[in-house]
Amino acid sequence: MGEIKFIYKIMDSKFEKNLARLEKIVMVITTVIMLTILAIVVGMRYIVHKDFYGYNEIVLADSFWMYFIGAAFAMRREEHIKADILKNFVSKKVAAVMRLLADILQTAVNYAMVVLSFNLVAANYKAWTITPLWEIPFFVPQISIFISFVLMAFYLTIFMIRDYNDLVVLFKGRD
Repeated sequence: MGEIKFIYKIMDSKFEKNLARLEKIVMVITTVIMLTILAIVVGMRYIVHKDFYGYNEIVLADSFWMYFIGAAFAMRREEHIKADILKNFVSKKVAAVMRLLADILQTAVNYAMVVLSFNLVAANYKAWTITPLWEIPFFVPQISIFISFVLMAFYLTIFMIRDYNDLVVLFKGRD
């Protein structure tokens, strides 16, 4: 079996770089919105002595986008939380097998989450549930869940194929 070079091309492609740039833009914009809303709330409460009613609806919708796109971005950079201390106590080959098995499991679970998050968005779109004051449809922040899991599925699939390729190369004795 030959090396799977297209995965490395995808990982270094212009599409992937633009995707990462878009994720960063979303994270920056949502962070600025969050900080602005919170500054307005504090200013109104302690300077003007008025309440900013419904700010929690905006913060909730914004935080969905910030956290879920941030999770996809962390997955892209492989900076998500993981417990992989065991790899320090086993051979390179065993560690590579364990990494691939973890990739397969994580990817399978993630694809299930793509389906579940799509169903969540579709159900809330159909029901057209909205927030009480600003009337923000629930599916708007929940789209970020679906997009995030789709992005994570993309990254996990790439990592799984990369790790499979690395395992094959390792077992063939090439570096």
